[in-house]
Amino acid sequence: MPALILATNVSKPSGDQDVVAKRLSSEICKAFPKDEAKMLVTIRKDDTLIFGGSSKPAALAQLYYAAGGFGLDIHLKMTKLIQGILEQDLQIEPDSYARYFCLISRLQHQYSDACVQHMVIPQHDS
Repeated sequence: MPALILATNVSKPSGDQDVVAKRLSSEICKAFPKDEAKMLVTIRKDDTLIFGGSSKPAALAQLYYAAGGFGLDIHLKMTKLIQGILEQDLQIEPDSYARYFCLISRLQHQYSDACVQHMVIPQHDS
């Protein structure tokens, strides 16, 4: 079950925010490919977000996905896809966007239909 958590300092009316969230959900599921019924997207707008020492429009995207992951080709496709939507819909320039793609093993998350109970990011040795 993929999940996208997007934090941004951009303020948009809630209706516009829904359009952006639905577009992200649809496009990410096409790229994986995954069933959109299991996709979770949340957008936190008006966050205090300083990127590169500036408070210009910026975003932090965290994409969580279950076991199996995806290769470099999908990683690059996903990066361009999310970046394009942020630039077009939220006017966030590519140099003001950070992303983290996090693999979550099946043992580290539980869900019942579309209800996420908890997610744990695996710890990696340095």
